[in-house]
Amino acid sequence: WYSPKKLFNGIYKIITLNLGNSRFFTTYNGSNSVNDLILEKLPNTILLFTTSSITIILIGLFYGTYLASKEGSLPEKFISGLAATSRGVPDWWFSMIMIVVFSFFLHIFPSRATPLSSPNEPGYVLDLLYHMTLPFVTLVLIGFSPFVYYVKYIVLRILDEDFIKTLRIMGIPKRNILYVHALKNAGPQLSTILGLGITASLSGSLLVEQIFDWPGMGNLFYNAITQNDSPLIIGLG
Repeated sequence: WYSPKKLFNGIYKIITLNLGNSRFFTTYNGSNSVNDLILEKLPNTILLFTTSSITIILIGLFYGTYLASKEGSLPEKFISGLAATSRGVPDWWFSMIMIVVFSFFLHIFPSRATPLSSPNEPGYVLDLLYHMTLPFVTLVLIGFSPFVYYVKYIVLRILDEDFIKTLRIMGIPKRNILYVHALKNAGPQLSTILGLGITASLSGSLLVEQIFDWPGMGNLFYNAITQNDSPLIIGLG
């Protein structure tokens, strides 16, 4: 593997996205190409993690901005405590708790997020969305409070600016000050974390997907590691 020719050929194949073939895994159509495996699982990861990230962002922007005007109130203190708590709780542990509660005790959602039907069947999309509900709710519950707290902190700093005080003196409605002027001026600071959050969601979460058995990139990566499928590990890495 360390010969210059083999090393150069390996790097060249990776650069040209010629990732080779998996040793143990195949797509629903029977292909063992690493490219085909990634293309099959990537939409599921984007569906779950990108939609949950967008939901967290929307909740954070509106509710965080609202709490910035309610500093010291009970909801603001609750979100601050929840944000601190959620950062200390591992995602995989919370995911297991959600499965125990909603799958085994309440019997509302299935414990496995892998749809029972195949992609070629007519009801596959609805089946996929139903199995996606529990991991989606779990990811939103894990991530929304820290982002709400972050938005509240940024907007709170904007509300101390002199131009906000001027708008208050001018009699501009409080709602307009919060959601038009303050949130707009907080945009440059929020855009960085928004971009990072959306980008990170594309890779999914290895442990969360494995626990829910969601057919995405993270689950595929975990299985490739356990099976020592080096072409697939290199392709996903």
